[in-house]
Amino acid sequence: MFWYSLAVYPIAAALWLLWITRTYGTAEAGVFDYLDAILTSLAVAAVLPVPVLIWGAYMRKPLQALAGLAFGAIAAVIALPLSMELVGSRRYGQFEHDKAQFAAFEQTVRGGDRARIRAQLRALPGGFSAPRALCGLGGGATYTFERWLWFNDHAYGEPLPSEDLHTAATAVVEGDWPRAEKQAALLTVLRYLLDREETARFPAWARLWRATLVQPDAAAATLTAPAYEGDYGGCDLGDPADPVFRRWHDEGLRMWMQAGFVFADDQHRPALRAVRSKAMLDALFAADPSFAKLLRSEHSLGQEALSAQADDLSARLDRSANPGELADLVEALAKASVDPTLSVSGVSPCRRFDQTEAQRDAIKDAPQRRAAAARIRAALCPAGSKPSVAKPRQAEAKAESAATPDDATQPTATQPAPQP
Repeated sequence: MFWYSLAVYPIAAALWLLWITRTYGTAEAGVFDYLDAILTSLAVAAVLPVPVLIWGAYMRKPLQALAGLAFGAIAAVIALPLSMELVGSRRYGQFEHDKAQFAAFEQTVRGGDRARIRAQLRALPGGFSAPRALCGLGGGATYTFERWLWFNDHAYGEPLPSEDLHTAATAVVEGDWPRAEKQAALLTVLRYLLDREETARFPAWARLWRATLVQPDAAAATLTAPAYEGDYGGCDLGDPADPVFRRWHDEGLRMWMQAGFVFADDQHRPALRAVRSKAMLDALFAADPSFAKLLRSEHSLGQEALSAQADDLSARLDRSANPGELADLVEALAKASVDPTLSVSGVSPCRRFDQTEAQRDAIKDAPQRRAAAARIRAALCPAGSKPSVAKPRQAEAKAESAATPDDATQPTATQPAPQP
């Protein structure tokens, strides 16, 4: 009875180790998986003594059964840290193997063989989606070895040049992935182009996007976020219009239209917020009559566009060789808007422009800049409104000291102030 009871817990621990190694002994297993497994083992350990003690009582040897269970439990507890170390070593080996597989995939991408790129992408450990694989090729996260809570090891891909990313994206577009997954992979590449400020690569990228459409040669095409719910690997861009226009402004708008992309309904706002010249505004009006129609019908749209201009308008006036061009843009936007003085977010474009002008470092302005600033304020501010009173920063201290009266002229407690 003693020896049978002694063997219960060690055998159960060996079976538990075998089970956890086969089910969670991989690098992808998380710490909460192990917590669940430990809770399961504790529940089993609490139930195991019951039949053994019943059997010992039936055989009239309860003390032998109890002693065997106690010594067996001690042996199982001592073996538990060793077993966890063995499982951890196996998982870390899997983690290193997965990293080596992705490094081999990067070398294949550098080689440029698109057929091999497709084959290795599908064979990557962990079942990488196309967007997640391209995210790793640009330097994004690839694999994670979860130790405990935040004490984890994270692997990242080597940031490949954009030319290699284009090669990998071409391989994906030529493959048999679903259209939404191909487009999601292309948006991953576009995110890296934006981060690297590589506007010259946008036309070639746009041709890849067109290749994913039902009618690639159509005169007008849309460029919107695909209905893809898979894994982006942390490189999700969303609707590309807002980041492209916000980052590249007129150049982004120009390339967008030159590639034959039309503006979707929710892309007119970011386009109007990003425009930086009257020539580009006129081009938008000519390319899509919806821009002028929306400015005439939506009260907040013009205010948003003008506020986006006013945020850095003073600094752009300082840098511009021809400040009058900025005044032309503001006047055109104000003229096309329903109410350019409207305040939607609490600060009107007029007040925002006055605030930025008051915070300028320059003490003297060139005549061209003063004239342009006056035109801008006339377009943004209602008739009769006065600009915010402020002094240039360099002159503030001097002005304050000059405005402070002498102590002799201050009223005292025994000398009342003169009445008006």
